[in-house]
Amino acid sequence: MNIELGKKIRWLRLQKGMTQEELAAKLNLSSQAVSKWENRVTLPDIQFLPQLSVILGVTIDELFALTDDTHLERIENMIHQEHVISEDDFHYAEQFLKGKLDDEERKSYSLTLLAELHMHRSDEHREYAVHYAKDAIGQVPHSKRNHNALRDAEKGVLFDWNYSNHHKLIAYYVNFVQNHPDYWPAYVWLLNYLIADGRCTEAKEILEKLNQIHASYLYPLYDGLICKEEGNHAQALLLWEQMTDLYPDDWAVWTSRGDCMAKLCRYDEAVQYYSKGYELQPHPKYTDSLEAMCHIYSIEGNYNKAIEMLQEIISLLERDWNITEGKVVDAYKGDIANLTAEITARL
Repeated sequence: MNIELGKKIRWLRLQKGMTQEELAAKLNLSSQAVSKWENRVTLPDIQFLPQLSVILGVTIDELFALTDDTHLERIENMIHQEHVISEDDFHYAEQFLKGKLDDEERKSYSLTLLAELHMHRSDEHREYAVHYAKDAIGQVPHSKRNHNALRDAEKGVLFDWNYSNHHKLIAYYVNFVQNHPDYWPAYVWLLNYLIADGRCTEAKEILEKLNQIHASYLYPLYDGLICKEEGNHAQALLLWEQMTDLYPDDWAVWTSRGDCMAKLCRYDEAVQYYSKGYELQPHPKYTDSLEAMCHIYSIEGNYNKAIEMLQEIISLLERDWNITEGKVVDAYKGDIANLTAEITARL
């Protein structure tokens, strides 16, 4: 009979008469890490399994006799929490997920995780590419090739329309909404690509279709975005003001208005609206508004306020999501370290 891994670790630990602290000490980990295993917050990395099996007096196979659903949970945790996935873990995850593509019950979820797994690997390689490209620029500052490598690694802007337009994605979602006419989020994705490419006439038609099946604040929001793209900023601002007048208690509306102001570089207003959206947002809160304000303060050179936002994000993750470690937290801590270095360099 398969038993969920965290429960199995707890059961074996208690059989050995060990506390969480004692088991953690044998593994050179914190007791918090063991607690997270036993409470299904995280799962042990593969590297701990041999030592863990010895300490608990079972074979790895006996310890790691997981159900398919637990394997899937472990892989999802790995993708969302690990900054770097080892080759062994990547191979294990990929092979397991591919092995579930014939399982109709788990096929869809496995495909989603396969896509996210490979995007994770892509992001890992992009980080390496950014590092090497910057070093290359340091060696040869006037090399166009080096600057192009940095642009591509950072997903930077390329003015060349041949490379920057989204016609393939637009064609995909035009076909998608025809086949799934009642799925309103697809219209939003299509609108984003149309507006980004300046295809405003088509965007207006799609917006009307969206409003027919899902009347909401999205109508004045995207109507304003189309006006902005057409250069009519006054009308765009009026529409966004009407949006928050119509939906004053919806946190997403205020956050969206903050996004619009930020895109116009009206940063003081953007911070005001992001703050309002964050205040209205129910628990558990998302980090988006705080991240946006951090970006604004960084752009303005107000690094102390940017650090304050990052510290609030870390507190929020622990308070609302019980996340205290992993790649997300490490990234925010890295940003704090970088901003602190900037402050020091200014002194």
